[in-house]
Amino acid sequence: MLTESVARLAVFNRLLIALLAAVGACTAHSQEGETLAVDQITDSHVYQQVGVLRNEIEQIRLLVGERPPRSRSFRVSDVQPRQVYFQAQTLFRKANQLAQEIAGVSRQAPDAAPDREIVAGDVYAMLSAAREQLQVVKEALQITEPVQVPNLPRNRQMSDVMLETVMAMDVFNQLIKERADWPAIYDRLVQIITYAGGALPEGVGYPELPAHDCCKMPQDVIAVLLEAMERIRPVAEDAGLTVIRVESMEAEEGGASTDTVYDLTTTLVTDFAELTLRIGGDDIAPPEYPRPARIFPSHAFQLAQVFDKLVDQILAAHGADIALR
Repeated sequence: MLTESVARLAVFNRLLIALLAAVGACTAHSQEGETLAVDQITDSHVYQQVGVLRNEIEQIRLLVGERPPRSRSFRVSDVQPRQVYFQAQTLFRKANQLAQEIAGVSRQAPDAAPDREIVAGDVYAMLSAAREQLQVVKEALQITEPVQVPNLPRNRQMSDVMLETVMAMDVFNQLIKERADWPAIYDRLVQIITYAGGALPEGVGYPELPAHDCCKMPQDVIAVLLEAMERIRPVAEDAGLTVIRVESMEAEEGGASTDTVYDLTTTLVTDFAELTLRIGGDDIAPPEYPRPARIFPSHAFQLAQVFDKLVDQILAAHGADIALR
């Protein structure tokens, strides 16, 4: 239970969050005291910001006595601000959930993506909003020790920011007792299939759902998705879109983790939403595949196979034009 004074403080901080969010949309403060416009913020500034956020989460984790998450490898390249922005939105939601549980704040949604190309400054602003949620948590827990601020690094890229964001997400999951589950992954895959289906020529429908193949593991799902992503790369590049390239996705115990599949499908949603838009796709209804009562990796594998077939159909429709250029 919160004391009356802490409760009053939480109300004050809710007002402060709203004020800071409005200011943060226009400018951002670097950790060296410099005020930067959004278009002046570099990948290195964003990397520094997510580093401060991770240090703040660590302060909270140590105080509440929660064990650190299991380590995993998540190495990617060709990462764009758009892809990290949507991961940062998820980070905000988790920070807000923690603020709800500890400080009693109301449920809040992250700002919508700007209606233009997303830049590093937008990712910075979203991470700043998540940090404001953490500040409420720290006040409620009476954490007064200043957070360690990393030095501004040089030559960092969005792939580095993506890795740090994913690692921060794992700690949040420990704190709020939330893990990625297969129903959520299944829903992400349905979204991806719907976007991919919208890129098909008129009259070409969704493929039939393949027969169920028992006993698949997370790495089986990832293997199909990654192979399909590589094949769609020429179509995406022709449309001026960079698709994320995955170099390593392994859990501590070997193979891939459920969290990693969820992170990958989250990124795929953003990529195929943008790809559909750029190649003149349509908004269509999702497929009407029967939804299992209990969803396992083998069911996600079925949908990954559907996605793989849709990539074949997109390549057949658009690949010939690319080859002739």
